[in-house]
Amino acid sequence: MNSTSFTIDASELLTTSDANTFKGFGYINCNNSSRLLMDYKYEHPESYQQILATLFGGKHPVMRMLKVELGDDANTSSGTEPAPVRSIDGEANVKRGAGYQLIADVKRIQPDIKTALLRWGEPGFLRPFWTEVKSSDHDNRVPESAYEPMYQYYKKTIVAAYETYGFVFDYVNPDRNENKHPMYKWTKWFADRIKSDIDFPNGFPVDEYHAIKIIAADQNYETDFGDAMVADAELRDKVTAAGFHYNTDDSPDNSFTKLADEYHKEVWYSEGIAPMTFGKYRVKASNGDGIGGKQSGLDVANRVIKSYVKSRRSLYLFQPAVSAYYPGVNYSHKELISASRPWSGEFDVDNVGLQIIKHFTDFAKTGWEDCGAWRILTSASDSQVGGTENLTEDTFKPSYLTLMSPDKQDYSVIFVNDGPAGREYEISLKNIPEKDLDVWESQGPKSAEEDYDANLKRLRETIDFADVVKVFVPAHSIVTATTLKLADDNEVKYQRITSGKDEKVLVQDVRTNLLYSDDFSYSDYPADYLSRRGGTPRFTTDQGGAFEVVQTPEGNVLQQMITEKERALDWEYSYAPNFTLGDDHWTDYSVKLDFQFDNQTIQNTAYGNYIGIGLYEMTDVKGRLESAPYVFKLYTDGSYQLLKDDQVVNLGYVDGLDLDAHHIVEFTIVDGILYSKVDDKVLFKYVDDENIHYSGRIKIGTGFYNTKIHKITVISISGGVTVTKTRLDDLDDQIIYGGNWNHVCGLGNTIWNRSLSSAQGDGENNFKFEFDGTGFSLIGKQNRRSYLKVFIDGRVVLPSVASQKGADKSEVLIIHDLPYGHHEVRVVVTKGKFTLDAVDISDDLRK
Repeated sequence: MNSTSFTIDASELLTTSDANTFKGFGYINCNNSSRLLMDYKYEHPESYQQILATLFGGKHPVMRMLKVELGDDANTSSGTEPAPVRSIDGEANVKRGAGYQLIADVKRIQPDIKTALLRWGEPGFLRPFWTEVKSSDHDNRVPESAYEPMYQYYKKTIVAAYETYGFVFDYVNPDRNENKHPMYKWTKWFADRIKSDIDFPNGFPVDEYHAIKIIAADQNYETDFGDAMVADAELRDKVTAAGFHYNTDDSPDNSFTKLADEYHKEVWYSEGIAPMTFGKYRVKASNGDGIGGKQSGLDVANRVIKSYVKSRRSLYLFQPAVSAYYPGVNYSHKELISASRPWSGEFDVDNVGLQIIKHFTDFAKTGWEDCGAWRILTSASDSQVGGTENLTEDTFKPSYLTLMSPDKQDYSVIFVNDGPAGREYEISLKNIPEKDLDVWESQGPKSAEEDYDANLKRLRETIDFADVVKVFVPAHSIVTATTLKLADDNEVKYQRITSGKDEKVLVQDVRTNLLYSDDFSYSDYPADYLSRRGGTPRFTTDQGGAFEVVQTPEGNVLQQMITEKERALDWEYSYAPNFTLGDDHWTDYSVKLDFQFDNQTIQNTAYGNYIGIGLYEMTDVKGRLESAPYVFKLYTDGSYQLLKDDQVVNLGYVDGLDLDAHHIVEFTIVDGILYSKVDDKVLFKYVDDENIHYSGRIKIGTGFYNTKIHKITVISISGGVTVTKTRLDDLDDQIIYGGNWNHVCGLGNTIWNRSLSSAQGDGENNFKFEFDGTGFSLIGKQNRRSYLKVFIDGRVVLPSVASQKGADKSEVLIIHDLPYGHHEVRVVVTKGKFTLDAVDISDDLRK
């Protein structure tokens, strides 16, 4: 048996600074990741509060920090965060976006939550000053004259957050997110400026502002900021916390360890992954890793431990903890909670990932010295697992973290074993109270008949006190041994968390086939609905630019706010303004826009002045209108384009387009046939008969102009209201496999739940499922056609059908128009390799 020995000696616990307080975990609101929470808050406030309570509430809160992006109105990976300020003399509006109001709502649950502010890019009004920030020597090439305008951006935002929501940030990073080369001069200047500024509105808490701490430099993998901190006493004096991302190791000179151990500085894992692929699916993977494996909850737990052991990081921040955007954007299916269906209030919790994190937070008081947080006993912590980000090497080796109360009366040890065999730990106890140890354990199901969470967070045994105790840690498990007696604590005992809301398709009126309509008046909502949301429209997620509801003499309109003058200096890249809206369960529908071009803004722009509609959006890794497989674009010169899969397939021209008038543009798809109208004139009819797409959300896009949209209407035109009623992941319990299948998890973000199941055609490999409805689609990725034999209700309906070739999330086989009712399906792979990602169940909601 694998074995490890170590000593817990309470006399070795350091209690003099925040360098070794176990701060636990944090939530990053960035890149549009919390956007849809604003809609949960208004549509289903009970779901919103449940999400916040799950992460921030109770006696043992999971999250102890909330960090938000200081936005720039450009896509910073999975969407845009709005800029609170949009002109050099403008005032800050922190009601835009989810971040600041999210902090306010969390503080009602956890008043002492710590907060941090970080920017990714620069809004347009700062672009002329900060252009050199993307150079290779920006610390020297960004002029000092640029500092004050940027400082005012931060200051205005911080002051507005206090005046609007009553809080002052605890930490600020003045540098850019993931700068390869930190801006040392600017960071020092900012630290001095924030402490010396005395010009504030009446009633503002100036002392709290002066007490804001500097966190720097949020590098990605790079570690040279730690080296600079060790070498530069002035920098150390001005910077309270050092943070970097993903890499668990220290610099070659162990600078971050020195910062904590010798200079008593905080070190953070200031951006890290959440588990990828929910644990309920992972336990079915063919590799037998149970709740573990690459990018699993156990992998994250190993990162927490190793990043402290190797580089002294005592706070781990999730990017994101909640994915409240539409799946398919960059970095999708990486979360503890998925919240992308605000119209229903339904959300999904990775109970496995969450409980793994709670193995840390339930058995210690997390936080900072000012709240009596427990501390990490460095001499009784170790990690020998291999890897620097994905800890997939030597996963059988020791991995443990010892946390101790500051009075040295209680302690907890968290053990992680993601290897294939168990490990026994022999622990010598010195200078410690004589208390028994309760041993809590989480691992996957021990048989196919057990539920995925049957063995989560169970009290396995109690070990009597002795000078030497032994704790066994099974393969692919996490174990916490603690002196705390929590067997009767309902917050600690495992309970499966569900939303309490059923998933439902976004349909506003089944009788009239109306899927969705919005004229932006929101007359059925509270009078302050829009003002409290900073003009944010319902159910939209901006992927570029900024779309906000504004008042005009004609009533409320949705306006794109960013022209070339306001266009951001991108973090990495971004594209023309566009947003995503609706339900990826929609099929066969027509989108109608009542809109008006902006013919007042005169500018040079590479994108042109147009209105665009995208249909059947499922993936949007780059944040583009053209991520939708079908796109119609109408330009101000009357020209139009039809694009399929980002290729122009039809061109034309609209005569006499009046740019001062309202126009109605319609874009429709049914059974692979597309057509468009402008002001009721049909422009084209296009038949897509190769690799057709079947379902998805809508996208709306414009150039960098103040285009106004008066109304959006989406109508089902299938003869009823046929939609994808349910989507079953390939590893859902309702899909039963026979034969030899390879089930893989932790794959790319354009795959549903990052899992795929594949098999070779031999006439034996098969899968079956049952459903109530009128049809189904098999979703997968097929580089080459495979051949399937399909049984429905015991009859062979397709003896040998070729799957359609397609990219991720493509419909590779579609069977519709079945009699409404209960059906049993079996699919046999007869030839070629078949890959299943999901099964979509369709139904007519009018039946």
